[in-house]
Order: sequence, then C-alpha cells, then structure tokens
Amino acid sequence: EGEETQEFVVVESAAINTFLGDAFRNHTTTVADNSDDIQPHRQSALVPPPSMPQLRAKYDSLILFVMTEIDSQSLWIHRKHSNLSNVFGEAPGAVMEARRQFDNALDAMIHEITIAGEEDENNPSLKDGDGDGGGCCHYLLPTGFSAVDILFVHCCSWAQQIGWLEGNNGTSIHTSTMGNSDENAPKPLTPKLEAYLKQCRSRPAFMRATGLRKNQVDEKKKRPINSKL
Repeated sequence: EGEETQEFVVVESAAINTFLGDAFRNHTTTVADNSDDIQPHRQSALVPPPSMPQLRAKYDSLILFVMTEIDSQSLWIHRKHSNLSNVFGEAPGAVMEARRQFDNALDAMIHEITIAGEEDENNPSLKDGDGDGGGCCHYLLPTGFSAVDILFVHCCSWAQQIGWLEGNNGTSIHTSTMGNSDENAPKPLTPKLEAYLKQCRSRPAFMRATGLRKNQVDEKKKRPINSKL
C-alpha cells in the first residue's frame, strides 16, 4: 500500500497502457445507452492477464512489434529527419528506407487483424463477447479490443497525417515531404484495414479522447507565443 501512494511515473506509451490495463483490470464505468439512461458497463480487459500466458505473450509480441518496427524504426525516423531536421539533420535516404519499413511492417500487422471470436467458435466467452469482442468486431486479439489496438490505430493515424497511408475515402490527409512519385504515394487502405480503423475509431472512448485532444490543441493555439503555461 505504501508503494502505491508514493509518486510513481511511467514513461513510454506501451508501458503506460500495459500498466493501466493491469492496474484497472476490474474497472467498471457508467455509459449512456440509446435512451440516454446512465448504465453501468464492465469494460473488457485492455491487457490479457498473466493467468492467460499464451494470450499475454501474443499481446506482448504485437505491442513490441508496433513500438519497434512501426513507431521507432519507421514513423520516428521520418519525424526526426523531416519535421525535426533542424535538430537531427536531413537524411532523405533514411526516410525512404523508413517508408519501406513501414509498408512491410503494416502488411504484417494487417495479417494479424482478426474477427474477435473467429479463432475459437466453441469458446462462449469469445463467441458472445462483452460489448467489445462480438463476432463482427475486427481487432488484433481474438478476445477483442486491447491496448495494442490503441497504439496501432495511433500509428496508422500518424502515417495518414504524413502521407504514408491513404486516408478515408482514398485521400491523403497530408502531403509527404518526399515528393509525389508513385513510389511515395500513400499506401492504399485494404478493405480489412479500413474496416478495422472504422471499428476502432467509432468507439465512444476514442471519440471522447479525440475531442479532448482537439480542445488541447485549440487552447494551445490561443496562447501567446512566449507563454510557458
């Protein structure tokens, strides 16, 4: 109990999400249904418990793959040598290789997207779902939405913003700094990835978080340039 009350700081997105998933595994929230009545809702586990070692290992492997192969070895290379080139220097060759790395890693992740419950039709806990893992839901774990989906969708949004991945309706949200050749054109959205992103982004929690982030950005724009707040 003493350790829990002391100041405790966790850094890195994967570690933060995993810690929160473990710490609030039995958390119950209240949500509004279609009749606007507030009802208790048991959240699905964002992180598989240690008591399910194979599923936990699958979660660990996917979240590490996203953070190493897509985030740090692809998207961050672009950010460092494009947006932050005044600090890290320009390296167009590195950015080009990072783009190829992203395309290959994304294909590997798309292969992992599954329909929750399809891997074990005889398992009632997967077949019935809990509001997040029914038979028509596309997620990265067969048990439904998890913290690895949060990070993967974030990376997909990031890729769309820099023009590496096709946006909604076949458009690019932002033009890449690498030019407009076919080689540098946004990677097309496959039907599977498009359905997956739509599923995740339609979640109420995602929409609330997006709204909060937009408000933060808007507030920051209103501050004086020399403001430290």
